[in-house]
Parts: sequence; C-alpha cells; structure tokens
Amino acid sequence: MFIICFDYGLSNIGVSIGQFITKTASPLICLRAKNGVPNWLEIKKIFDVWNIKTVVIGYPYFNENNEYKKIYKYIKIFANNLKKKFKVNIFFYDESYTSCESYFFIKDKNHFFYCTKSNIHSISAVFILERWFVENY
Repeated sequence: MFIICFDYGLSNIGVSIGQFITKTASPLICLRAKNGVPNWLEIKKIFDVWNIKTVVIGYPYFNENNEYKKIYKYIKIFANNLKKKFKVNIFFYDESYTSCESYFFIKDKNHFFYCTKSNIHSISAVFILERWFVENY
C-alpha cells in the first residue's frame, strides 16, 4: 500500500511516494501551483495511478517569528480540498528544515542523478514522509 506526501508551497508543491512495508519514500514530481492552487487533474492522476488513501502534508510547526501564519491557512485549504475531492486520510507532519536538508542533499555529489535543484521540493517531501514513518510506524 502506498502513501503520498506533499511539501506544500504557493508556487511549487513537492510530491513523494512511500510504502508502508519498507517505510521508505522516493521523490515523485514537483507540481506547479498558482497562488497555492495546484492543477487538481494532475493530483487526481497521481491518486488514481497509486491508489492513494493516506496523505501526509508538511506543516511548519517551528515558528519562532510567526512568519508562517499565511501559509498555515493555505495548507489547511489544500488539505480540506484533498479530503473532499479524494476521500483520503490526512496527516500533518513537521517540515522544519527539510528544504535546507534537501539543498545539502542535492549539493552532495555522491547522491543519485535525479537530485537537481528543480526537484528540491519533492526531495523535501521524501524527508517529511520518512520522518513521519519513523514516528508513526
């Protein structure tokens, strides 16, 4: 059984796919969004192909300066739309520092060929999902 993770952003939404058996994730795609709104047909195709029933969404829990208040609202709207459109279970998980971690992962020349700057968001989604697995399974 597969699980999907979103690293939500107003311009880019990183997507990773994981499996419960191995508790591992892989980058899938980085979707474009306009003011936080993705192409729902693209998401539907992903959900149909992978038969998705469970979703993890990165959520910026660490907020020392309240700088993320705006994005909280958008993430909640995105999650509610996913739930309504696809009837999936939604979990939120702390995404703190995953973008930095992804950047350094890509910069390290010893990693796989798919690691480019253009898919940093989907790699962040991998880190979010694998951390979620550690704490929940």
